[in-house]
Amino acid sequence: MMTGGSVLLLTSGSVGLLALLLCLRLLRTVRRLQKRVQHLEQHLAEQPLSEPQPASFSASLGQAERRVEATTVSLRGMSQGDKYRYVASLAQQGLDATGIAAALQMSPAEVEQLLALAQLRPQGQNLS
Repeated sequence: MMTGGSVLLLTSGSVGLLALLLCLRLLRTVRRLQKRVQHLEQHLAEQPLSEPQPASFSASLGQAERRVEATTVSLRGMSQGDKYRYVASLAQQGLDATGIAAALQMSPAEVEQLLALAQLRPQGQNLS
């Protein structure tokens, strides 16, 4: 038969052994995680950054403005026939009078007048 002292000693020994086993398992897990982190750090250091950084809003806006400037046609000094052809071409692409006026740096009234002339012109006739 066990006495009270021996039961207490056996219980505290068992708890101590269990605590020691849990600490050893935790230590093994920590070491495994440290190795994994080192491996990932090495992998990241070897990989170049291939994804472009997102552009800021002001940079995107500046790029859009440069595109618009590059596609804007200056019609100063051109004949009426050239203006007519530009307006008719943009209208065929689906732009309205306001969009055409902005792209060609013309007044909307002049664009509307040229669009009205485009509707009156017989098919196949060129304006020179």
